[in-house]
Amino acid sequence: MNLFECEAIFEGEPADVWKVWTDVARWPEWDVSKEIARLDGPFQPGVSGWAKQRGNLGGAFTITAVDDGRRWVTECPMPLGKVIFDHVLEPVAEGRVRVVKKVEVQGALGSLLLLIAPKMRRDIAQSLANLGRRCPHGKPRARPSEIGGPRETG
Repeated sequence: MNLFECEAIFEGEPADVWKVWTDVARWPEWDVSKEIARLDGPFQPGVSGWAKQRGNLGGAFTITAVDDGRRWVTECPMPLGKVIFDHVLEPVAEGRVRVVKKVEVQGALGSLLLLIAPKMRRDIAQSLANLGRRCPHGKPRARPSEIGGPRETG
């Protein structure tokens, strides 16, 4: 079930944005939901990490796909399923990039995530804007927009 996706467009070079976005240990510097984050190896498929959400327990994640400089996917296990985060980076104009984070849930308890999806969406939208400010030349040109909303497929 696709929960939602958020995007932001801001000034920056793709290589610079990729470097900041994939520096897991520094996520808490710009991601409003992260208190601690670590990766237990190089940024590549099959490597696991751990992140603690502010005010919540921490949880493991695994990188499942990397298209260097363009896209990466992580999966977070949950009881009877998993949450999938798909991160996309693309140039949109000279010196500007578009970043997108898509959230999907698979499994029996997926519909329960609909209860927290609005807060997740707000946090991700704010974090993508912060990512833009964190990157060299990162001045958001457009407010992060939320695309879609909670929806069920089936």
